[in-house]
Amino acid sequence: MEVHQHTHTSRKKWTHYFWEFLMLFLAVTLGFFVENVREHYVERHRVKQYAFSLVNELKQDTAMINLVMFRIKRNIRMTDTLSAYLKKRELGQIKNIELYILSAIDRYPPYTWNRATIDQLKNSGSLRYFSNAEIVKSISSYDALTHHMDEDQKADDEMANRASQLRSEIVDMDYSKELTMGLRNNIDSMMMTTGLLEIMRSDSTKLLAKELTNIRIYLNEKMNVRKHLMIRSEEELPRLKKQAENLILLLKEEFHFN
Repeated sequence: MEVHQHTHTSRKKWTHYFWEFLMLFLAVTLGFFVENVREHYVERHRVKQYAFSLVNELKQDTAMINLVMFRIKRNIRMTDTLSAYLKKRELGQIKNIELYILSAIDRYPPYTWNRATIDQLKNSGSLRYFSNAEIVKSISSYDALTHHMDEDQKADDEMANRASQLRSEIVDMDYSKELTMGLRNNIDSMMMTTGLLEIMRSDSTKLLAKELTNIRIYLNEKMNVRKHLMIRSEEELPRLKKQAENLILLLKEEFHFN
């Protein structure tokens, strides 16, 4: 009877298992490291895209702010002219056409903020990708102030509506659509035309106001509107514009935009 001798594989040394474990550990660690580097690159690229879009939107906002400030200051000038015209005048010395022209402007255009990028940053939680805390703070501050300005404009519109109602009670506004639109859209240029001077000379439309008190009440409302418009044009909007310009500089420095 043949006896078969079993072969025995040699036992691996502990160092062999140690190196296997070490190689596996290094492979897993390297995988995590590569993935983190990839995610960091993707996040950095995404943040740079957000920053580029935000810079462009802020530039559009500053252009819009400039236009609104121009219109507000024009409104203030017209109110000052109206006040000077009515000063020490008796009811019989006030012409309907002149009061109609000087009271033509009573509000400024609505804000058209470019909020797409900021809203996306807030809704997606992507603000955390900005490593510069000053940029995050500036974005939040700017966004909050624009919403505050929206609320202010609602209040300004309510005051302007009250002034318009008072105006309709003292001034006969039965003039051509062309005159009305011209005064509303480009009153500075229209005031210099011979056509308007001719209308003013030949107009015989009578005031609706029967008492000077009603005109004074209207002027008081206009002066109240003016007070708030001064805050917008001299304080809030310049501060908002400065915030936008500073934020643009921060983003350009951080992401090396031209």
